[in-house]
Amino acid sequence: MFTRSVIKLVFLCLFIASCSFPGVENTPIAETSTSEATSEFPEVTSELATATNRPENTEVVLATDTPVPTQTPELPLIPTLTPFPEIWYIVQPGTPLATFNTPHQAAGCAWLGVGGQVFGPDSAPVLGLSILVGGTLDGHQVGSSGTTGMETNIGDGGYEITLADHPIDSGGTLWIQIVDENGNPLSDKILFDTVNDCERNFILINFVRYIPSLPKGSFWPAYLPFIANKLKLQATPIP
Repeated sequence: MFTRSVIKLVFLCLFIASCSFPGVENTPIAETSTSEATSEFPEVTSELATATNRPENTEVVLATDTPVPTQTPELPLIPTLTPFPEIWYIVQPGTPLATFNTPHQAAGCAWLGVGGQVFGPDSAPVLGLSILVGGTLDGHQVGSSGTTGMETNIGDGGYEITLADHPIDSGGTLWIQIVDENGNPLSDKILFDTVNDCERNFILINFVRYIPSLPKGSFWPAYLPFIANKLKLQATPIP
């Protein structure tokens, strides 16, 4: 009985739902699409997404190995000459000169050295200047000094520095320079050669005071040691 009553009640309910009553409209439930449902929420624009993912005013710096160009300085049309000091000496024209061993004729071939004089603006010898010689000779270090006016056999302002006890060939490995009492340079370091020749084992190097006011074409008189071969005169036989 109970089961039958339930079945009848179900059919009754279905019947009532399918029937139309006057003044009452059955309004179907509106179907809401997914797109309409989501349209109720605020749309996320591309600008909003960009602002969210990247902070404002952010500059992206890319690393590069390209060097930054530098401005090339403009060079003067006329090069600026470096002025000489107030007192400066240069090598006298005609020297260095490899010549006969005038200072030590008795030594003959058992000597090699350098010597000469230093002259002032009035062409007079300058005394008391230090002469330095350095460099290498035949693979050995050289470091010697002399003083002008100490070797009068060369001249009143003569200096002399012994290099070896025999002639040796060398090419630009030795230098000579004038300095004052405090070691300040009064000339450039002048390179010179030596010769393996018993007739040219004295290297003559004279210096002269540099005078900027000399007119072009001027020159200093040469002060070279006088060399003479003293021959023994023999009596002429009487026929």
